[in-house]
Amino acid sequence: MFKAAISFLIIPISGIVTSIYLLGIIQAEVDINLVDLCSLSFSELSREFSNPNGVIGICNDYIKPYSLLQSASIISFITSILILVLLKLSSSYCGTDRDKNAFIFPKLIPFTILVIAVQVLVQGLILAYLSYLIPTELLGVYLPVITLLIGGGAAIGFFQVVISLSSFFKKPQQIQKAIVADKENYKKLWDHVESIASNINAKKPDNIILGLEPTFYATSANVKSPFGTFDLKGETLFLSIPLMKLFNEEELNAVIGHELGHFKAKDTNYTIKFAPVYANIGKSIDNLANTSSGATALAKLPAILVLSAMYEAFSTNIASISRDREFEADKVGCEASSKEGLVYSLAKVVTYSQLWHETLFENVNRLNKGRISTNLSNIFRESSLYNIGKRDINEIIEEVLPSIVQHPTDSHPPLADRYKNIDFDVNEITKEKIISQGDSVSNLVDDIDKIEEELTREEHQYQIAIGIAVVPEKAQHDDLADAIYLLAAAMIGADGKLEKDEVRVAEEIGISILPEFDRVEFRIFIDSLKDIPNLDELAETYKNFDDNNKSIIYSYLEAIANADNDFDESEKQMLEKVKKIWSI
Repeated sequence: MFKAAISFLIIPISGIVTSIYLLGIIQAEVDINLVDLCSLSFSELSREFSNPNGVIGICNDYIKPYSLLQSASIISFITSILILVLLKLSSSYCGTDRDKNAFIFPKLIPFTILVIAVQVLVQGLILAYLSYLIPTELLGVYLPVITLLIGGGAAIGFFQVVISLSSFFKKPQQIQKAIVADKENYKKLWDHVESIASNINAKKPDNIILGLEPTFYATSANVKSPFGTFDLKGETLFLSIPLMKLFNEEELNAVIGHELGHFKAKDTNYTIKFAPVYANIGKSIDNLANTSSGATALAKLPAILVLSAMYEAFSTNIASISRDREFEADKVGCEASSKEGLVYSLAKVVTYSQLWHETLFENVNRLNKGRISTNLSNIFRESSLYNIGKRDINEIIEEVLPSIVQHPTDSHPPLADRYKNIDFDVNEITKEKIISQGDSVSNLVDDIDKIEEELTREEHQYQIAIGIAVVPEKAQHDDLADAIYLLAAAMIGADGKLEKDEVRVAEEIGISILPEFDRVEFRIFIDSLKDIPNLDELAETYKNFDDNNKSIIYSYLEAIANADNDFDESEKQMLEKVKKIWSI
């Protein structure tokens, strides 16, 4: 608020000081009060002076412009003080009352914006006039270009601020890569969600969409596909397919109950009326700051700072309200399911969501090599389970508790506070339950693999469309890498069992000996063990490798065989054959 006050007051104060100073200089040369004199009519001046036109000329050239500058500056100063006080009082009055915020804030916005727009124009004109007066009267020089730039910038700034007013009442728009789950083709899912909504007395969503991103949310913003395949209005519920495959039904019910809890009677007014307008302020401030430069940007600076002050004035209210909303929605989630269901759903969202970006980064690298993954959901889920499975539960808890679940239109308190709010002891959390796969989606959505593959294709298209991935005409192949994938897979399947420890060691060592080791490509071979030749046949195929590579690969295969602490006799025999074929 202090910065806004300074920026909004410095120009009118400058105008007041300059006008007083210049009027004082002129006044010092005569005995009569020139301001009072210039307020007289022509007839009154005619009775006092033999040449009233001369007096009128002096008044028009000097006194009236300076007086007008002074009056405009004083009015602008008072208006600036009043608008800042109004913002502060409104914020204090609304406090954490959702209904007050929802009623007052949307009405305060247009009034404030109009006042700010007029202030931008008036203060811009004051500054333009000062840019003429100060150099001319005090220094004897005049730079008309500067005056024109400031005046033009004020006019442009005025129109940009006015135009920004319309954006405050537009529905916020959420861009989301997803598919729409319509009621006809996804009846079981809709029945399930609507049943939960009825049980918790919440508004049923107008739309349900399914996507790959590891998050859940309900929003009243318009949700639009980046590909133009849908443009949804009303309340939309987003469900993450990868997380639904990790959640059991109890966990899924808890998170759906939590999200729909935001549309219960107590929260709906705030969610629909206040939250969208508040979210638009930040966007409008950014737009005003980024749409111009130079004189226009200077003219808009007070507007930007005052809007920012408004945003900050209500931010304390919002933080407290958001905290309370999440606590209430968490209790609704428990009501829709159970306390444990909510705890593990939140823990899984936090634990797994941070690994999504790694999956996307890895996918971009694969696309740039011409390698097309068919199901990113499976890749994300498998790699996440692998990464989390080898970590200590205390490490996971230390990471989870301070975490905040990200949401497109809101912020949440740390999980530690949310668990405390529902009276759950974090010492009861177990790693087994965090990494367990409940697959709650299979009973609710048919052909889920096809949906995942469709969403994967959309993700590829998106990464290519925004230019971060460029697929070559011909896929890149590395013979050494392919040999390592094949030999390692054959070694893992040599005893007829697929051991997770062997796969883990194969990946860890593979990455260390081959910088371009592709875990996704390797897992394709793991998933096709029955089609891979025996290890001795592969050794024969690659016996022309140089001695150094053969030695490295042999040590690699030996480490895989010992990974599960069960060096099977069949594995020993296979390695002996490889040793003999490669003459090691």
